[in-house]
Amino acid sequence: MNPIERLTEHFEKFPGIGPRQARRFVQYLLAESPSYRTNLAESIRVLGSQTSQCKRCFRWFVKNPEKQNFCTICANTNRDQQTLFIVEKDADIDNVERSGFKGLYFVLGGTIPLASEEPERFVRVRELLNRVETDASESTFKEVILGLSATTEGDHTRLILQEKLLPIAEGLRFKISSLGRGLSTGSELEYADPDTIESALKSRQ
Repeated sequence: MNPIERLTEHFEKFPGIGPRQARRFVQYLLAESPSYRTNLAESIRVLGSQTSQCKRCFRWFVKNPEKQNFCTICANTNRDQQTLFIVEKDADIDNVERSGFKGLYFVLGGTIPLASEEPERFVRVRELLNRVETDASESTFKEVILGLSATTEGDHTRLILQEKLLPIAEGLRFKISSLGRGLSTGSELEYADPDTIESALKSRQ
């Protein structure tokens, strides 16, 4: 396979990118200077060596020599330690932060397909239950917010997580809530504006 086709295939694997867009990316790079392509390749190379995945929330972050295992949010003791916001992906955290939320997060890693009988294959269900059970037993959590997208798979994932979290919540006495419908049906949290997220947080139930 020639380098143009190979790079096009790599771009096609990006979320929301089809063959036509992938080819446009390659053509753009071909039209750019060799130094630009070199700098881009170097940025991709160091991405893996200078970033790490938080051991607590699973968010990707730039490594900190002092706190290698935790991202800046999890390491910040001034955050609200009693509220945990569960999101599908890292990009959701960036958006929720702009709404003014000051609690903690957990990144599921996606949603659960409708036909799936094994949720653990698609998202971090076990890791979430361990995190909640451990922290809640130390009287950390008063509320767990299921901040999932208002899509069919988001709703499906929410129902499964509620079912699995309920016995822990009843035993350790914390609340499970979901975002209010300030979030329109079919919308993903990543693309909602901060005011909409703030409204959905205030009307959660």
